[in-house]
Amino acid sequence: MSAVTDILERRARLVAEAETQRRSLTQGLAVCRSVFVVADRGIAWATWLRARPYLVVAFVTAIAVLRPRFALEWSARLLTLWRVGRLVYDAIKPLAGERALLEKKQTEPTPRA
Repeated sequence: MSAVTDILERRARLVAEAETQRRSLTQGLAVCRSVFVVADRGIAWATWLRARPYLVVAFVTAIAVLRPRFALEWSARLLTLWRVGRLVYDAIKPLAGERALLEKKQTEPTPRA
C-alpha cells in the first residue's frame, strides 16, 4: 500500500504544479493579448484583401494619380521592404525544410538488424 500512497501523493503534487503553471501561462498571455488582437485583425484584413486584389490595385492607382510624389516615395520603401522580406524568407525556408526532415527521421521506426 505504500507504493499506492506514494503514487497518489506524487500525482497530487504534479496536478498542483500543473495548475500553477497554467495560471502563470494565462497571466503571461493576458499581457500579450492586445498584441494578439492586433495581429489577428491584421491577418483578417490581409485575408480579406487577398480575396479582392482589384481593390488594392484601385487604391494604389488612385494614390498614384492623385499624389504621384507620395506614391513614388512609398513605392521605394515598399520595394525595400519586399526585398528584405524575401531575403529573410529565403534564409529561413531551408531551415524549415531541414527541421521537417529531422522530425521525419525521428518519427520513422529504426531498422532492426
